[in-house]
Amino acid sequence: MSWTRSVAMVIGLALVALPVGASVKLMNLHEYMGITVDTVHGHITAKQTFRSDWPEADTFFTKLTIEGRSVRLGGEARSFEVVFMGSHDPADDFYHSEAPQPQDVRLGNEVVVFFARQPKLLPEQGGVNYMWAHDAVYRVERAFGEPVLVGKGEGFAFGANTRLGDALTRISDTHQLILAERALEAAPAGK
Repeated sequence: MSWTRSVAMVIGLALVALPVGASVKLMNLHEYMGITVDTVHGHITAKQTFRSDWPEADTFFTKLTIEGRSVRLGGEARSFEVVFMGSHDPADDFYHSEAPQPQDVRLGNEVVVFFARQPKLLPEQGGVNYMWAHDAVYRVERAFGEPVLVGKGEGFAFGANTRLGDALTRISDTHQLILAERALEAAPAGK
C-alpha cells in the first residue's frame, strides 16, 4: 500500500510541476515579435535603478535610455526608455534570473531591444516599455569590422551571431508579415 501511495504521490507531483517547467518557452523571431510592440536599434545612453512595489514589495528595476530608431515603426532617431526587472547594482541586492546580462546593458553599448507595454508598472506615468526576459536585448559588436548582432543560442529570436544589416532586415520583414497576418484575421470571412 505504501508503494502505491509513493507512486501516486510522484505522479501527482510531476503533474503539478509540469506547468511550471513548461512556463518558460523559447520563441523564434516571428513569435517574439507577435507579443512585443516595438524593436529599437540604438545606443544605451543612461541607466538607473528604481524600487517599486509591483509586482511585490521592494522589487528593483533597471531603466535604460536608448538613443535610436524604431526598426518596426520607422521615424526619426529619438530617446526610448525601456525597463527590466532586476538590478546589477550590488547595493540594490536584487537579482532576477531573467534580467539581461551586465555585458549586454553597459552604458554606450549598441543594442537591438524588443519590448512590450506594461501598464501596471508606474501606472501614474501610463506604464512603461518593458523587457521581461534576457532575450529582449541583443548586443551589437563591431570587433571584426562589420557590425554583428550577438546571438543568444538555439531557440531564441536570434540564435546565432547575425550581421546587423541582415538582422534589421529580418525584423522589418517579420513586422510586415505580422501586420499582413493581422489584417487577414480582421477581414470579414469570404473576402
